[in-house]
Amino acid sequence: MSTIIFDSPIYVFFISVAIGFALTFLLYNKERKQNYLSSKTILILFILRWVTFILLSIFLLRPKILKSELVEEKPILLFAQDNSRSILSNEDSIFFENHYEDSVKSQLEELKEFYDLRTCVFGQKILKDTPFSFEDNATNFDQLYSYINLKYHGTNLTDLVIASDGIVNRGKDLPYLSISPSISVNTILLGDTIQYDDINIKSIKNNKYALLGNDFPIEVILAANNSFNNVKVQLFYGKEIVQEKKFKTFNKGINKVTFIDKANERGIMEYKVVIISEKIDKNLLNNSKKTSIEVIDYSQKILILSSGSHPDIAALNWSLEDQLKSKVTTFQIDDFNGKISDFDLLIFYKPTSSDVLMKIIEKSRKMEIPSLIISGSEIISKTADNILLGLKQNKFKGTNEVRAHLNQDFKSFAFGEKWQNIISEYPPLSVPFSIDYNLVSSANILLYQSVNNLKMPYPLIYFFNSRNTKHGVIIGEGIWRWKMAEYRINNNAYIFKDLIRKIVQYLKKTDKKSRLNSIVPKNSFENKSLYIYSEYYNELMEVESGADIVFSYQDSSGKENFKNLISRDNFYDLKLNGLPIGDYTYKIILNNKDEILKTDGKFSIIPSNIEKLNTVAKPKKLALLNQNGGSYQFSEIKNLVDILKKDNNLKIKTHIEQKQQDLINYKWLLLLLIIPFIEWILRKNKGLL
Repeated sequence: MSTIIFDSPIYVFFISVAIGFALTFLLYNKERKQNYLSSKTILILFILRWVTFILLSIFLLRPKILKSELVEEKPILLFAQDNSRSILSNEDSIFFENHYEDSVKSQLEELKEFYDLRTCVFGQKILKDTPFSFEDNATNFDQLYSYINLKYHGTNLTDLVIASDGIVNRGKDLPYLSISPSISVNTILLGDTIQYDDINIKSIKNNKYALLGNDFPIEVILAANNSFNNVKVQLFYGKEIVQEKKFKTFNKGINKVTFIDKANERGIMEYKVVIISEKIDKNLLNNSKKTSIEVIDYSQKILILSSGSHPDIAALNWSLEDQLKSKVTTFQIDDFNGKISDFDLLIFYKPTSSDVLMKIIEKSRKMEIPSLIISGSEIISKTADNILLGLKQNKFKGTNEVRAHLNQDFKSFAFGEKWQNIISEYPPLSVPFSIDYNLVSSANILLYQSVNNLKMPYPLIYFFNSRNTKHGVIIGEGIWRWKMAEYRINNNAYIFKDLIRKIVQYLKKTDKKSRLNSIVPKNSFENKSLYIYSEYYNELMEVESGADIVFSYQDSSGKENFKNLISRDNFYDLKLNGLPIGDYTYKIILNNKDEILKTDGKFSIIPSNIEKLNTVAKPKKLALLNQNGGSYQFSEIKNLVDILKKDNNLKIKTHIEQKQQDLINYKWLLLLLIIPFIEWILRKNKGLL
């Protein structure tokens, strides 16, 4: 059925026809008055000219012919071939390598008359019209179904034929896949369905970190599809077997084996678990697995030296008595005859009242041992002593009672809201009075002095650097009052204890590299994402987020790539996909304020063996995809083709399709040009040209 439609309004046509009539009338009315031509000739010329105007008016409307046709849409049949390596892991591998593709395509050739036949392969990714190579390192049915739902949405896809062994190792498992109910799914079962006895390591669970000297567990999850006798589970550290567990009988199902090892050395400890049985295990690739754990050393030896007894020293000892992995030793200076080099941190109480203590402080600075000084309420104004306290030239005269006020700009470590609320409740400390308190340039003030709730520009607790070593100073004495005041308020003094611990931990020497703690797998399979995990610690070894961390990696050709790690709540991470097989070097760089932290190393992308970990075909799982509840064997593919042929007529889809074509595109319209040509001939013949 065809109709004519116009782009312009119809009234334009009538206006054009009227104008054409008027112009023609004026022309030939003039010719009529001259009595040169007969009335019949003038009428013919008039009609020819006016028809020419009518035709021009029609074409000004841009007429189109609209055709409606009934179109039959051929049903689409998609043949999806599992292209993973597990297809070749059976006794018929030579057939699949050399003859399978030709065999299956010759069978499908019969369906081209009935279907719009299309093919694709799936494994790690979806490829259309590609030879069957069986080289993919993973099988992802979820990706196939997503591809179909997206690519063939709204089309006449009526049939999906999947040839696979039903083994899934990426994406959703088969029972959880969904597709349009209008698509009929049939599966062809490939691969080896013989269930061999197999025992394998499913996973290894252990903590990411362990403290030096502590024991830690490594839990191994094992799976067996049958009972095994005389099984050994071995734990390797390096090339040595460090532990072994033997089982006379290993039951079918899931079993757990736990090893307890000791963190004897700092750094990353890499382990391998191997399982051995007397029964022949056809698949040995799933009988070993690796894991690693990082050992962190938080141990610290602390020495407190004083010129006399004081409640502040008891408060210090109480705060540090259960400090993680720390040992605190307290001496009055007259009783100390040890070596300060045996300690990681020195705490000096009222050192300016003892020349011996001041000499020990001076010696510790040369040895670059961190220190904390509690000055007492009196400081003797000696230039040399002042420098050891992080002060320049200062004059002290008398004492003063001051409270604490937190420096909001102090960012080296964090305080909770509870500390900020209770600090105003702490009683005053006795401090040496000065109108200057001129600090060295590297000083970083934690607490200011406050008098009558007025913040003074004088320090109460501050830190400074000397020879790349941190030192802290508490101006004054009486911190025991803070502990007792908090006990009266909260019936505990956890906040005071936390303050002392943070100060001590902040002063501890730390390797900058340990503050940027990153995990990059040494080996990653080609079909898996490379996952980079990083933690950034401030100088108090507290986790911080929001820093700018860049991961740069370089392949063997020297090409360098840069990626920013994504900041989470307490860590940073990055996923890299699709890296080619090869060896890489990397750097992780953190640029935060005035410091730059770096770590570097190597990693490799290696061929995956995931397809070989499980090689037994899954007929029951594959059958879940079928509407008829069963899979065809490859030998039955002819039966499947015959069934698809029979159902074809019911799957043809019809719809009305409308097509537009400009009238001016029709060549026969050239014949209309004869009308003005006839007028021209008549006018020339009558001598009007």
